[in-house]
This record gives sequence, structure tokens and C-alpha cells, in this order.
Amino acid sequence: DAYPFDAGLVRLDDETSVLELFHGPTCAFKDFGARFMARVMSYFNRNADRRLHILVATSGDTGSAVGSAFYQVPGLDVTILYPAGKISPLQEKQLSTFDGNIRALKISGTFDDCQKLVKTAFTDDSLRAALRLSSANSINISRLLPQSFYYIHSSLALRAALAAEGKANDVVIMVVPSGNFGNLTSGLIAR
Repeated sequence: DAYPFDAGLVRLDDETSVLELFHGPTCAFKDFGARFMARVMSYFNRNADRRLHILVATSGDTGSAVGSAFYQVPGLDVTILYPAGKISPLQEKQLSTFDGNIRALKISGTFDDCQKLVKTAFTDDSLRAALRLSSANSINISRLLPQSFYYIHSSLALRAALAAEGKANDVVIMVVPSGNFGNLTSGLIAR
């Protein structure tokens, strides 16, 4: 249920492969972590007497991936905070067109302002008494761990393919685009 899509490993030449992490519903690598996280949280919340409320700050991809992943998942509500005018039109459509248990709030300011509101909510005793709170940002290990799965899977698949070709290679080098610290952290966990 968490992964009805795959992370394709495409060989470009004898030494270079590309791990395609855009095959999820929102075309973001964050779909892998968010979908697994939503199902795990729902499972562990199944006997709780109160819903779990997820607070998320986004500059685009996280909000879309979390909205899609948590949409209509039992026992969970999500509030996504995003900066007005600072995300792409496609991302805004992706994260603001959900209903039901997902709500997106446009905030005047920057991503840092959204993140500050989320962090402040976690330190607000009266809010925490009223709501069971958690986050789906990369500060939550349950989003990072499942992102490590595709590093492990692709590394093993590449090694098997090389061995089948008689090109045994025990060194796999992963390159991660800058600005993806959560993704890089997941790779380090896999290592």
C-alpha cells in the first residue's frame, strides 16, 4: 500500500546509473518517506481514542507529498503551512486541493516563518493538551528511515546487475542534489 510505485534504477553507461525518485504521486522523492510514514502512524494510532494531528511546514515538495500520502488515511489529520507566493503554482495546486483530513494554510512570510509556527506549536502546552501533535518534516525519523530503503534496494540491485555482467564492484557512490539534506541523511543511514 505504501509503494504502488518504484524507484527506477536506469543504467546510463558502464559506470553511471540514475535512481529515478520521481515515480510517486507528486513526482518528489519525499513520496517514499511520507507514504510509509502515513501508513505506520495510522497503524500505531488505530486504537487511540483521539486522532493524531500532523503539522508540516513546506516550501513545496514536502507539503504535496505529505498531503497525498496522508489523504484519507484513518486516524490522522494534517495541517500544511506554506509561504504565500513562494512555491510553484503546480505545488500549490497539489497541496491545496485536498479536502477531508488535509488542510493547507497559506502564510504571509517565508518557509522559515512556517517552520517557526510549527516549532512553536510543539512547545505550546495548551495546544498540545488539545491536540495530539506530530510532524512529517524530515525532523521525524519515521520519514527518513523509509527513504533509506531506496538507497539500500538500488545499491543491492546495482551490485547484482554488475555481478551478472561479470563486473563485480564493491564500491557504489551516490550523488545527492544539494538542498536535500533529509534525503542525504537517509542515504547515510542506509550506508
